[in-house]
Amino acid sequence: MYPPSTARARPDAIAYVMAGSGERINYAELDRRSNRLARFWQTHGVGPGDSVVLVMENSLAWPVAVAAGMRSGLCVTPVNWHLKPAELAALISEDRPAAIVTSTALAAQVVAAAGDPRRDRPVIVCADGPADGCVALTEALADQSSDPLDRELLGARVLYSGGTTGRPKRFAQPLLGVHPADAPRRHSGLVDALGVGFDSVLLSPAPNYHAAPFTFQLITLAAGGTVVCMEKFDAAGAMRAITENGVTHSQWVPTMLIRLLGLPDRDGIELSARHQVAFTSGAPCPPHVKEGIFEWWGPILHEYYGASEGYGHTYISPPDARSHPGSVGRPLGAARVHITDSAGADVDPGVEGTVCFEAADGPDRPTDASRPALKQMGDIGYLDEEGFLYLVGRRGFMIISGGVNIYPEEIESVLLAHPAVADVAVVGVPDAEFGESVRAVVEVRPGASVREDDLIAHAREHLAHFKAPRSVVFTTDLPRLPTGKLDKRRLVDRFGSPGAAAYPRTGSPTAPGNSTMSENPSQQGERV
Repeated sequence: MYPPSTARARPDAIAYVMAGSGERINYAELDRRSNRLARFWQTHGVGPGDSVVLVMENSLAWPVAVAAGMRSGLCVTPVNWHLKPAELAALISEDRPAAIVTSTALAAQVVAAAGDPRRDRPVIVCADGPADGCVALTEALADQSSDPLDRELLGARVLYSGGTTGRPKRFAQPLLGVHPADAPRRHSGLVDALGVGFDSVLLSPAPNYHAAPFTFQLITLAAGGTVVCMEKFDAAGAMRAITENGVTHSQWVPTMLIRLLGLPDRDGIELSARHQVAFTSGAPCPPHVKEGIFEWWGPILHEYYGASEGYGHTYISPPDARSHPGSVGRPLGAARVHITDSAGADVDPGVEGTVCFEAADGPDRPTDASRPALKQMGDIGYLDEEGFLYLVGRRGFMIISGGVNIYPEEIESVLLAHPAVADVAVVGVPDAEFGESVRAVVEVRPGASVREDDLIAHAREHLAHFKAPRSVVFTTDLPRLPTGKLDKRRLVDRFGSPGAAAYPRTGSPTAPGNSTMSENPSQQGERV
């Protein structure tokens, strides 16, 4: 993403549009503002190799901050702005940024998470106005030259993605030490399959801190196209944005597609002839959802699967999705998929095992070609005879809800801090809209009483809301192994279905087991 590449030839071309407000920025202005922000950071000692953390809602400041970082050799690190202060502080402590960009709504907790003001701490820019401990973006840009830095360097993406340990992992792309104009094409096979180019108009309805929106906004802007960014997803608004902005490409997670298909007046919605490519990722898209989109929009929905770390990707086209329902496709480019058993040996087609990508040429590839380096993300699946990949579950019982990875161990730790909780386990429950929802299974301390709503509120007080359970059931005998560890397999078998029975009801509203399922959709709204 290097704005001058487009600004020189098409200065008035629109780079970024906010779908709700209609605010927009063209490539010439994006070039000027990003230069000024890069220079501001330079005056505060922020330079190549440093990290800039973005903690802010979707806004027109987003592409300015990203472009400034990507043209000044910084590690651009978007993070989930729904994190609680303690979660955010731990992430900032690990990343050690030299700069942060945030908003007035989030400034107080960001400033607190950034550390002691008497010690060195990052320079914090507030995108939409003044705030204590921050420099307003307008003030930061005011006295800076719009000329590029004397030595521009390509920055790198940094993402916090999931591992099986329950803690987000920091993954940083390498800094290549090249000029931004010489940046290599990213995900070229996927970009070619989706046809992203200078005339593309991409609808990006998800939070920008997610890996897929972040990546495909960069790809679209690098191609000279236009990004139409929703402030917050809603199904009807997304359909309006497609028509009103001449959207050609759109990116979704399956939960969004389910909400689109659930619109009450769907048959009366005018479809745009320009909308020719839709694509989904983040979680496997159920075949019936794909078919519903095909029947409504035509055969334009593509799907891809892969890791944020870039180990490899698979891709499936609309025709192949119909002939291979449930598949996430075949490998793209040089990537190869292996399905391995517990000993790491490849299994036959049709046999389930751990999904692994073979490392392409690079430092992870061994010199002995007979022993390929394999990278896996904890997914279980199988390959058919034609090499199409099918996913069947997650190793380690990580929950994927609305395309977001959620770790049971973190939620269990918070709930165990409640004075009425003796023991707890968290499982994913099939959910028609989100793929999975979070359920807590709780043993109550002898003599104590607690309601389901109390535990959900406790979780929401200490965790981002999308991690909080949607339902709580009570039991007197959580299954454990002789080692004392939770027997997750038995746990899922007993409590991992929507109608799973809890401890018998006693009639008392605070008694163990007298739980009703929480159906508050607002708890799920932040996941997409």
